[in-house]
Amino acid sequence: MNESKTAPEARKKICLILYCSSHHQNTETLVKKAAAQLSDIAVMPLSENCLPELSRYELIGLASGIYMGRPHASMQSFLEAHQKELKGRRVFTLLTSGANQKKYGTAFSSLLEGYGCTVLGNYQCKGFDTFGPWKLIGGIAKGHPDTSDIAGAQAFLRGILRTQA
Repeated sequence: MNESKTAPEARKKICLILYCSSHHQNTETLVKKAAAQLSDIAVMPLSENCLPELSRYELIGLASGIYMGRPHASMQSFLEAHQKELKGRRVFTLLTSGANQKKYGTAFSSLLEGYGCTVLGNYQCKGFDTFGPWKLIGGIAKGHPDTSDIAGAQAFLRGILRTQA
C-alpha cells in the first residue's frame, strides 16, 4: 500500500514582535539578533500595509527606537489605531536609545497600560544616536546595540516565553 504522508503542521509561533527602526536600524538589529534562535517568536517590521492578525499570537512585543523621548511616531499611530485589538493583551517592550534613560520604558509601559494592555516587562539598551545635537559630536552610544545588549535582550525574551510555559 502506498499511503500518502502529510507534512506535520507548522508549529504556531506564540509571540510576535512588531518593530520600528528608522535611524540607524538599532532596534531592528537588536530584535532580529535576539530572536534569531528562539523558534516561538515571529518578528515583523511595523507597517500599516501589512499587519498580521494579532489574535493569532499569545504575546505581542512592541519594539522601537526612542525619538525625542518617545517611541517612533509610527508605533504611536499603530497603538492608537489598534486600541481595541490590543486591549486585554499581554505585551512587552524592547527599546533602544542613545541616552538609555529608564524613564522611556516606564513611560511606554504606562502608555500601553492606558490602552488596556498587561505589560509583562521592558528591555532597553543603548543604540547609536546621531539625532539632533548628537550629530555635532559624531553621535553617542557608538557600537550599540553590542553583543552584550543582544545577549541581554535574548535572556529577556527567554524569560518572557517562560511565562507561557
